[in-house]
Amino acid sequence: MYERLKSPLKIGKLTLPNRLAMTAMGINLGKPEGGVTDDLIAFYQARAQGGVGLIITEVTRIEGGAGISDPCQMAAYRPGDILEIQRLVDAIHRWNSRLFVQLQHPGRAASSWVAGVQPVSSSAVASPMGGEVPRALSLSECKEMAGRFVNAAHIAQMAGADGIELHGAHGYLINQFLSPAMNYREDEYGGSFENRMRFILEILQGIQETCGQRFPVSVRINAQEALPGGIDQPEAARIAKALQDAGASLINVSCYTEGCIEPGTYSQGWKKHMAQCIKQSVSIPVLSVCNIKEPEAAEKLLEESACDLVGLGRALLADPDWPRKAFSGRESEIRTCIGCLSCFGEICSLKRINCAVNPLTGHEREYGHPLVNGAGRTVAVVGGGPAGVQAALTLKERGFAPVLFDENATTGGALNIADKGHGKEKITRLTQSLHTQLEKAGVRLRLGERATVESLDKINPEAVFLACGAEPFLPPVEGINKNHVVTAESVLLGQTDPKGRVAVIGAGMTGLETAELLALKGREVTIVEMLDTLGVGAYPAVVSDIMGRVLPQGTQVLLGHKLISVGDNEVNLQRLADSQNVTIAADWVVMAVGVSPRRSLADACGERFGQVQVIGDALKPGRILEAMQDAQGKAFVFDPDQN
Repeated sequence: MYERLKSPLKIGKLTLPNRLAMTAMGINLGKPEGGVTDDLIAFYQARAQGGVGLIITEVTRIEGGAGISDPCQMAAYRPGDILEIQRLVDAIHRWNSRLFVQLQHPGRAASSWVAGVQPVSSSAVASPMGGEVPRALSLSECKEMAGRFVNAAHIAQMAGADGIELHGAHGYLINQFLSPAMNYREDEYGGSFENRMRFILEILQGIQETCGQRFPVSVRINAQEALPGGIDQPEAARIAKALQDAGASLINVSCYTEGCIEPGTYSQGWKKHMAQCIKQSVSIPVLSVCNIKEPEAAEKLLEESACDLVGLGRALLADPDWPRKAFSGRESEIRTCIGCLSCFGEICSLKRINCAVNPLTGHEREYGHPLVNGAGRTVAVVGGGPAGVQAALTLKERGFAPVLFDENATTGGALNIADKGHGKEKITRLTQSLHTQLEKAGVRLRLGERATVESLDKINPEAVFLACGAEPFLPPVEGINKNHVVTAESVLLGQTDPKGRVAVIGAGMTGLETAELLALKGREVTIVEMLDTLGVGAYPAVVSDIMGRVLPQGTQVLLGHKLISVGDNEVNLQRLADSQNVTIAADWVVMAVGVSPRRSLADACGERFGQVQVIGDALKPGRILEAMQDAQGKAFVFDPDQN
């Protein structure tokens, strides 16, 4: 299966074992001074073991100070970095994967709070997307900075890396020289196309002189920029051709737009046209990052000659074994990325990488050697949502015999509600893959059966893991029990279908997705939220994606408003800024103000069983990320012999 994906690819003199590449993603697992840690090695080694042909590391700093992009990233500018990177290279090569070190300078994208100094750039102009005003590099500093990239490439080569990648995209320093929308210089490094290319061409020339022409160099570029006067596709093709002529071995095609980080609603392969444009202009291989989640979509890119190498990013956060599962006919077991962007949220919060659907991501070393002491002893797991499934799988891996109860006919829990919103098919595929993993692991399933103390007692469990979730919370306000007041869950499940004027109370993700569903049906929707922010806890691009469809439908948004009471055809609110009363017309009221844990069974089990672990939403309502991590952690350390 997937013969094109499985076929080797030559990049210069280097041969990749297959056509799948892990593209660079910030992971924040390095040392604060820029070294390689055991956690970082374990993270990349898991992806190499999973069968990906090429791994491109996270952004690697080429200098300290203004060159620091993330607090705990890799570094390649000191002699000691050779040994650090060599440790990583050796770990990757054991699994027959190849490694490119991505060299990057953030330029004006740096933060003085993280770097400790003012950012630098091609020009003293801040990004329109926010940030500090940088200091423009002098003419001599431009040449010195190009030399730092060359030095970093030499360090990577001496460490045994198979190649390097120059990050010339996403608004970082090289991109700030390349793009007419970021480069306002009037000297030899600005103005004309040739001058804007000078910085990166000097880097390429220096690498060839220092590392030799056989050392592979990939360059990541923007094929499109959502900036006035920015790089467009014809300009990008011209850049790619010039890079090829200067000795580049691979072009990694990306973009610099709001869609550069795609929420889950974006289709797979949506920007393949960008890679196709570049591929038609060069003869060297082209890598495309295209929001790929499934093997069929990756194979199709090669079939259509959109690229030569398919980039996988978040798909490999969700499942590092994605390639091996695809190549061995086990696609149904791939744990699917849902595009929630929790991973980006964690990194932007200066935390280590985490994945909502894979609690091992970023914690590979911690969870690498589970204690297998279950000895076939029975453990009851109540609830088949994300927390319950993860707990059951981890307990099974440790040698226990988990029995999973769920009152519904299938597993999935709250995922079976979350996948009903617009463009949420990836959540459905995740739910299916989790169920397949349970069956593959041999977890005993008792579906369609409500767990009770009596039914649990009959299987004589060593412990009970309660992942029975939460239920919609209804605030105690006047009129809350009227017939036209319904929950967001009932709307998403199709149990109710509000018509006319609809007030959606609560603008968390459930509320926004419900409002979106209703607005796209033509309902007259008003979103009411107590806080001053939409979608608290969600990554901003996800919220923007939803609101980009909701607002054009005429939807009204009232932030900083509290629900006071519900009337027959209206809701009464209080504007928190000045305590003024506000009344809006509403034929239906949809409540999406949160959930409360289901604790009745927990209280009963605590009196009967020796060990009861309450996990996920049953303990504290939160996101999939928190539920999965809570379940993994507690199932991993569970000690059946503890009193």
